[in-house]
Amino acid sequence: MEITLINKVWYLVTKDVLTAIFTIAGLAIAGLGLATWKKQIKGLKEFEAAHNLHFAMLKLREAIKHVRNPVIWSSESQRAVKFIKEKNPEKSDDDLKKNEHAYVYEMRWQKITDAYTEAESYLLTAEALWGHEIMDLTKPLNKKVRELNINLNQNFGPAEMRTKDLMAIHDVIYDKSSETEQDVFSAEVSKYIDAIADYLRKKIK
Repeated sequence: MEITLINKVWYLVTKDVLTAIFTIAGLAIAGLGLATWKKQIKGLKEFEAAHNLHFAMLKLREAIKHVRNPVIWSSESQRAVKFIKEKNPEKSDDDLKKNEHAYVYEMRWQKITDAYTEAESYLLTAEALWGHEIMDLTKPLNKKVRELNINLNQNFGPAEMRTKDLMAIHDVIYDKSSETEQDVFSAEVSKYIDAIADYLRKKIK
């Protein structure tokens, strides 16, 4: 009788201990699973942010190339006149014809504006994930875009308002790269975009 009672007590104690062990083990496994899941979600967000931002920067690079293309086809001039006429219906045909060269560059600039708008949304995500360093990396690139804009305004504005030599202006607004070598402006743009790309690669390793 006494042995049976001891066995029953032992059984109950063992059962409680095992139940507690299994409960703790289950909680530990669930915790590890949750931590792994959170890490996977964070990794996916970082990968998407890095991919989207890098792609937007490449689109900006191509938009800059597009603006600096020294060749203007007659069909592009016609599209530019139509583009400006839709934005400014009050402009006369004489004014449109006289300034159509400048209007081509105004129309081309829209691609830079669009690329910038896209990049800025991804930059906010990147800053939220990794801090302000990514914003600092974009500053030299922003400076090159402003430089291009200023030189375009100087080129097509009144000659008496120019503060730079015309040849120096043309070195900025016209892409003089060859098949084997980039011009100075293009090389600097590529360098700054490569620096951003290198930073993003390190974040998703």
